[in-house]
Amino acid sequence: MPIWTVQVTDREDETIEAGLLTTESGPLVALSEDGLLTRAWAPGQWRAVRQLTGVHAHPANRSDETDTLLSGRPCR
Repeated sequence: MPIWTVQVTDREDETIEAGLLTTESGPLVALSEDGLLTRAWAPGQWRAVRQLTGVHAHPANRSDETDTLLSGRPCR
């Protein structure tokens, strides 16, 4: 299962193992491979999401590249 890092405002980044991370209109949710909700972040609580692809990633997903896959915007 993919491992993700979520940049969170005012705290240290969170790492989560989830089949999918998705967002719509602000909130970010992490889903298991079975589609079950495993974690959620409120709008404005998260800033960026990256898939871990280095040493700590699942062996099938390892690489040296780090790309931001999702970017959150601050709430107003």
